[in-house]
Amino acid sequence: MAGGSLAWGILGDHLGRRRALISALSVAALFSAVASVMPTYGTFMTARFCSGLGVSGAFPLTFSYLTETCSRSTRSRYAGVLHSFWPMGAIFTSILSHMTMPTGGADIVEDNSEHWSSWHKFLILSILPEVACIVGLIWASESPRYLLEASREVEALAVYQRLHRLNKARTQYGLTELELPGRAAYRDRPASPTRNVLNQGLETFRQAFQRVSSPTHFRTTLLLASLHFLLGFLYMGISTFSSTIIKDLREHEYFLHKQYVTNNNFSRIYVNHTIENVEYRSTTFSNATFSHLNLNHVDFVNCTIEDSEFNSVKASVSYFKDTTIKDSRFIDTDLTDHHFINCNLINNTFLSLVSGCNVDFDYNIYLDDLYDETLSWAGFMFPSLCFMGFVLETATRPPVAATASALAAIASAGMFVANAAYFVTTVELAVKILLVCALNAVTLAVVEGYPCHLRCTAHGMMRSLYHIASLCAIPIYSMLVHTMLLLPTILTMCLAIITALLCTRIQDNSKVLL
Repeated sequence: MAGGSLAWGILGDHLGRRRALISALSVAALFSAVASVMPTYGTFMTARFCSGLGVSGAFPLTFSYLTETCSRSTRSRYAGVLHSFWPMGAIFTSILSHMTMPTGGADIVEDNSEHWSSWHKFLILSILPEVACIVGLIWASESPRYLLEASREVEALAVYQRLHRLNKARTQYGLTELELPGRAAYRDRPASPTRNVLNQGLETFRQAFQRVSSPTHFRTTLLLASLHFLLGFLYMGISTFSSTIIKDLREHEYFLHKQYVTNNNFSRIYVNHTIENVEYRSTTFSNATFSHLNLNHVDFVNCTIEDSEFNSVKASVSYFKDTTIKDSRFIDTDLTDHHFINCNLINNTFLSLVSGCNVDFDYNIYLDDLYDETLSWAGFMFPSLCFMGFVLETATRPPVAATASALAAIASAGMFVANAAYFVTTVELAVKILLVCALNAVTLAVVEGYPCHLRCTAHGMMRSLYHIASLCAIPIYSMLVHTMLLLPTILTMCLAIITALLCTRIQDNSKVLL
């Protein structure tokens, strides 16, 4: 996503908002469909990488495209509505996955044995909004401001007249309302001296970076880039924190109910039901049969297993430790060498192992928690961003962004006392909403802070930094959560306060005609 934001941001200033947006959505939809039929992990991840390029490319393009089409008095409102459709997309994706895919680990393993499993259907259905957007954009007009900068004044005038007519204005469209650019930035762009695509792309990137970081825009670029990095780091940080804490709480609750079977003897038993969350210690199994079942978090510690059979057994985080296994048979199981730790194996038979993978798939993946968590924050974020759009119509960008960031710092104090899943979700909800409201104001500051021929390029660079910061936040917060909660709390509060202070330095250009 970092690469896609950067690449399509530059393309948006070269090809036009509409054409670049169609290409970005087409790449996203095409490779999402391709990923659904990829046969191996490597090809699947390659297709997902390419799909991510297109998805992230749409973000800097849509904001420039929309705000350049709106009037000065309404662009804040519609930018807020546009931003609010991001959590709506999260809700759509969550409901779609909940309807099409299993939520239990064992069910997922069973589903993946099918040639056309549920995740294939989910990926196909998830591209429907992209296809709808592409179809709609075919009949949409190009950004009139881009057309003006590209010296296509006649086309720009036709677009302005069409917008005037669609808004059912009673007055005749006046040519005096058309503010021509001071210079034709695209007309003066030099032609590339080489036909080498790679060299031309690198040269285009270098020129774009030079223009955005020129003395005229250096202060604005440095400030807004820092804000995007901080907001991306904080947003992914609180997401990682909440998901990790909720998982740890669920696992702690799960293992509190662990059963312990000690010093028992089982002879001539037949077991064909799932065994879950049990530890057998110093126990003897003689002439026992385990058939067509799952071992979920089951440990055999210092046990003796003689003349027994494991037939069609699947294991999830289950191990044999310091155990003697003699004259036994393992048929069609996924129990491999790493499941036997310091064991004494004598005259056993292993036939048709299902898998030799050394990574255990944990059946306790808590997808229901992820579904509920997404619905909670996205459901509240949608009206919040719509409301923020109206607030920004009457207020300037700096105080709104600074206030939202400061409130996020206060709300993040709840991370220190995160001892229940519902409380963690509440803190995540509050912090996420406030951070995205601040991001909405900062996004408008980016759109309004650069001229038309640099707008998408600058925004693409900012979004690229946002995604890079998200990548940095994941390992840092994952590590800090398992130390002491005071550390991630202090880190989040300090960075949110710094963000609030930097927001006060934003130059307000809300009255500028885009």
